[in-house]
Amino acid sequence: MANGDYWRQTLLSRRVARRSALVSGGSAAALFLAACSGSNNNKAASTGKTTTNASATTAAAAAAPTGAPLTNASATTAAAPSQLYLDAKSKPVTGKETIEELRERFAQKNFKFLPGWKNGPKSGGTLRFIFDLPTSWDLTDAGAAQLASWAMFHNKLVDFDIGDLSPNTNIQTLVGDLADIPQQPDPQTYIFKLKPGIKWQNLPPVNGRALVADDIKYNIETYQKAPTQGPIYRDVDQVQTPDANTVVIKLKQPASYFLGNMAEPDNLIFAREQHQAPGGLGTGPIGTGAFIYSGGTLHQGYKARKNPDYFKKDRNGKQLPYLDGIEAVYIADPDAVAAAFRSNQIDQTTPADKQHWLDFLKTNPALITQICTPPPSAQPYYAVNLDKPPFNDVRVRQALSLAIDREAILSGVYDGMAGYGYAQDQSYFGQEWPWTKDQLGKYVNFDVKQAKQLLAAAGFTNGLGRPIDFHYLVPSGTPFDNQQLVADQWKRNLGVEVNNIVPPDYATWLDQFFSKKYSDVIMAWFAGPSLDPDAYAYGALNSKSTKNYFHVNDPQLDELTQAQRSELDTKKRQSILQQIMQRDLDQCYRLWTLNGYKINVRYPYVYGITDQIHAWCPQGWGSKGLEAAWLDK
Repeated sequence: MANGDYWRQTLLSRRVARRSALVSGGSAAALFLAACSGSNNNKAASTGKTTTNASATTAAAAAAPTGAPLTNASATTAAAPSQLYLDAKSKPVTGKETIEELRERFAQKNFKFLPGWKNGPKSGGTLRFIFDLPTSWDLTDAGAAQLASWAMFHNKLVDFDIGDLSPNTNIQTLVGDLADIPQQPDPQTYIFKLKPGIKWQNLPPVNGRALVADDIKYNIETYQKAPTQGPIYRDVDQVQTPDANTVVIKLKQPASYFLGNMAEPDNLIFAREQHQAPGGLGTGPIGTGAFIYSGGTLHQGYKARKNPDYFKKDRNGKQLPYLDGIEAVYIADPDAVAAAFRSNQIDQTTPADKQHWLDFLKTNPALITQICTPPPSAQPYYAVNLDKPPFNDVRVRQALSLAIDREAILSGVYDGMAGYGYAQDQSYFGQEWPWTKDQLGKYVNFDVKQAKQLLAAAGFTNGLGRPIDFHYLVPSGTPFDNQQLVADQWKRNLGVEVNNIVPPDYATWLDQFFSKKYSDVIMAWFAGPSLDPDAYAYGALNSKSTKNYFHVNDPQLDELTQAQRSELDTKKRQSILQQIMQRDLDQCYRLWTLNGYKINVRYPYVYGITDQIHAWCPQGWGSKGLEAAWLDK
């Protein structure tokens, strides 16, 4: 039996729900989602000028890795498909389709043609979904990253496009939020003009007063000192407010990453009065957002109601948000989550994998599915101890990579629903779908003969001279299956013995990874998150970066990763980023496997709930998209 068939049969019976557990806090991916998912008003909701990511409008074939990149410009003018099959009722899903067929059929860019949009959107109703509360509401403390998943209570200066009517959520598009996309008279100056009529929510201590430029200045100056947002504003020299509606940000030096990072939902705007009041921001969310927090209980859920004074209207002049409210319920057991969705107690869910998705379609073929490109920031990969023999020898790392049969992982673990993994944003190059094998260098090939030759050159004839410690991410689920298969392949192909070390809880893994307490090899998950390539380049690979958890110390990468930070010409920056990728992949500083596609399933009466390359909706970074969600019932 081929490796892929063997592992597909072996693992099928014991796969567990990844994202259901994730949403309920039951896995590493789980906490990752709460810490890094975001959203934006969809195009219908945006009243500001929409601009595509620089990559989407300027990426040329010479700059993109291969092929002709799909850009948002092309997606905007796409004609309606002759047949629309976003459910399994109009056309069954057999499970035998290729991923290329499935991802095109269930792509978000087709959602604008759903029949409800002819007469919608409609106002009213409450959207129900699975989620929990954060452990703290304080946007300025060390745990602030998790609050990006509750962005519907706030706004930012700029955001990213998400929703049914977005041109293409597989490719990032920046849009205005509190302000239009800024003017940039010189490389170090950004001028933001606040939109008219913005008010704080009518809650004490702000009581519905108008938002002014000084509020933005106070936020930026506070965030400069905050542990989570500080790196975003490291190059800010000064913030000026020439009038109540204008914010001018002066940088110390050109920073290509600045605007993209500003769109991340770590930058939610809070009220000075609340920040300075007893209890501060920890008393609960008060912002300018589409929804007002009504209350909730940790590990039970929460409710929110529409903000009647919200400043946004859709492109047809209809008031946002459409929904009367939202209701999140916490369910820890993945099977109970699936049962709640099947019985229509919740309106949306994310299947754990392909088989769970197919099971949902069997019981309710009318469900609407989105298949979204995998995020560069959330994927399983392997960090190795570069400071310790034998992993400080590039030949050993290259051999280990060549001994991984990624096609077996694709079929056996993911049932075909994954792409080749690497932590860099392919959409910055105008590329809609994941990196392909031929874009990631020769060491992602499966070549046991070459792997053995490299090990022999490094002084090893069978194995690595000792068992290596193999630290797991989680004790079950798809990442666990991925890791078991890699261990099996290293043993079969190279004679490498491993000591499987499964963490008793997520806190243990966090300590092992971030404190670098793993002895040899550990499965990682975090890669970013970010809306700009800088986090995947400088952040992960520069020797001076605080986010270089891998102890990469490569002068060539130091020079390149620093250079791309100040390069404002998109084509030139793409070229530098490609050089960084090539160097990183040739040196095998990290070992990459597969990255699973995102699957978002909703009842046919739900509109506006879609994932984006960097964001899940309604949970996570995509939560801001709730402002343009609606129910056709």
